[in-house]
Amino acid sequence: MVVLIADDHALFRYGISLALESLYGRDVTILQASNAEETRRVAHETPNLDLILLDLMMPGLNGIADLKKFIETLPPVPVVIVSGSRSKATIRAAIDAGARGYVLKSSNGEILKHVLPLVLSGELYVPAQAVASEEVGQEFETGSPLDEGGEFNPDFKSLTPRETQVLKLLTLGYSNKEIARSLGMLEGTVKVHVKSIMKKLGVNNRTQAAIAANRSFARQASGTI
Repeated sequence: MVVLIADDHALFRYGISLALESLYGRDVTILQASNAEETRRVAHETPNLDLILLDLMMPGLNGIADLKKFIETLPPVPVVIVSGSRSKATIRAAIDAGARGYVLKSSNGEILKHVLPLVLSGELYVPAQAVASEEVGQEFETGSPLDEGGEFNPDFKSLTPRETQVLKLLTLGYSNKEIARSLGMLEGTVKVHVKSIMKKLGVNNRTQAAIAANRSFARQASGTI
């Protein structure tokens, strides 16, 4: 796997590099860039590039305002935003601009072990705990059953014990393969469970399922249900 880390802070690039090397060892090749122009150049000069981890604020990239146009100038590889902002508007705008994932800089480096396989397999990743917080509040898609004010009554009681286990790991960002490994199941069986979970909860994707679960866990912890 070839990953380009694009951030203007050398210490942060070093930290991400250490995290990736710890997780993947010799299976990962790490490239670095400190500004938008260098990011673009390195990306186009690396035909086997698999993923770009991109900071929103660095020379030549003025945050969300420039993100969509910038991504359009890059090769067709997944871009994951790595940012300190937990803002709903920022996360939503990043996904709308074409990012395939959004990772908080405050996250533990282990989160990359779950995020990267998901994104590389074509999935979308956002921090469910951030989206489910009061600050973020609602799901990205207009008209989603998770929009504030919308009627959304997920039937968690209809989940089987196995589906509940799968859902808990899904909220942590685990890929289907990792869920299968953790629970001693076949990956195909996990996919069946995930589809069943989404149908029972009335959501369209695994991100919405994770958001719904996190909200339910929060309500249980507060004693409101």
